[in-house]
Amino acid sequence: MVVIAVGERTDTAVDRMRDRIAADGIDHVFLEFPDINGISRSKQVSPEYFLEHWEDGFTVNLLILAQTPRNDVPEGSGLGEEIGYGDGMLQPVPGTVRPLPWRDDAVRVLCDVTTAAGDPLTAAPRTALQRMIDRIEGRDDAIAFTVGSELEFYLLDAVDGRYEPATSHKHEFMSWATEELSAYTNDLAAWSDTYGVPVHSIMHEHGAGQLEALFEYGDPLTQADRTFDFKRLVKQTAREHDRWATFMAKPFGDRAGSGYHLHVGGRSAGHNVFADGDGLSAFGRRFVGGILEHADALAALGTPTLNAFKRYKPNSFAPSTASWGFDDRTVGVRIPSGTTRVENRIPSADANPYLVIASTLAAGIHGVEAGIEPPEPVDSDPDGERPSLPISPERSLRALANDDVIRSWLGEDVIRVYTASKRAELQAFRDVVTDWERTQYVQNL
Repeated sequence: MVVIAVGERTDTAVDRMRDRIAADGIDHVFLEFPDINGISRSKQVSPEYFLEHWEDGFTVNLLILAQTPRNDVPEGSGLGEEIGYGDGMLQPVPGTVRPLPWRDDAVRVLCDVTTAAGDPLTAAPRTALQRMIDRIEGRDDAIAFTVGSELEFYLLDAVDGRYEPATSHKHEFMSWATEELSAYTNDLAAWSDTYGVPVHSIMHEHGAGQLEALFEYGDPLTQADRTFDFKRLVKQTAREHDRWATFMAKPFGDRAGSGYHLHVGGRSAGHNVFADGDGLSAFGRRFVGGILEHADALAALGTPTLNAFKRYKPNSFAPSTASWGFDDRTVGVRIPSGTTRVENRIPSADANPYLVIASTLAAGIHGVEAGIEPPEPVDSDPDGERPSLPISPERSLRALANDDVIRSWLGEDVIRVYTASKRAELQAFRDVVTDWERTQYVQNL
């Protein structure tokens, strides 16, 4: 079964939480939770108020879960007008208390979002992943899945009302370029241990100002929390240096996109279920087959913005097809060298980790259960040889809405909130008239 360390309400975790919050110098407690986009939202309370009320929870307007990144309110989410714009509760998870390393007077605690009556809110992304884990634990094969995240991001300077990369060129793995950012990366590395996301490597990536940091694997829920925390840490560290860090998939049209490469491993009775000698096992092939079968729906959850679809590009390290191969970075699903595992390369860096992990596991396990065999692996750029990934959010959202398997595993409510939020975001974009349109059409039409 999956062992879940983070989130347990043990006496030890509760005592540790109370001790940290009651410590001298702590004046603020942030009640933090991920919204449907994976964005950090929080409510700030005093330590005294927290210790008095934490077991009952703290009220929150449930519609906050469904809002777009710019806080537009979507219709049809099930969390707005349908429930009278009512409240739910933030229920602190004792094992997640962390000091905020960029300040000395505050801690945060991750919270699950529940109904007003205290029942799990199935529309909340962290709850959707927890439900997935419960379902995995109920399987007969008792597989312990592990998950690892690779996330790319851009470090930017704000100059005269525009954003510019913090380094001048695509200095991939260039030592001097990495050193140029040492003030930022030193704090990121130092604060990562305090924040519970131990970063073990940092490198300059292919784009100007683009970095990648790697941190430890974990069970699915621990890794989702860790990835959520990592993104918060990266962005806040940048602000402390008067810079902006962004996981936006394609901040510059002529530069590399930022991906979220999800590595999935699994063991049962001490055996790697994805390995058969030096090759991929039948379990592994069918797990890959499931991801490819549901690739369009996974693209909807892994490519959450109109901008992110600009990352999919033939002849690049970002996939453009539902394909797989061995140690091939042009495919959607890669089997890396070393320990046999499955890497989902479809998601972009701006995706919600709870939904990416849950949907990847759901698709893969369905492939195993249904005996879905993938096509032959590719050994070169698969563009034109394998089905294309969706080129628009409209197509991917339709695929998600029509994917009975993914909806069943993740839950109708979370899919409804997600699609409502994304459609509101798309409508906001369509309502904007751009300079490009004026340049193209004012004089010529």
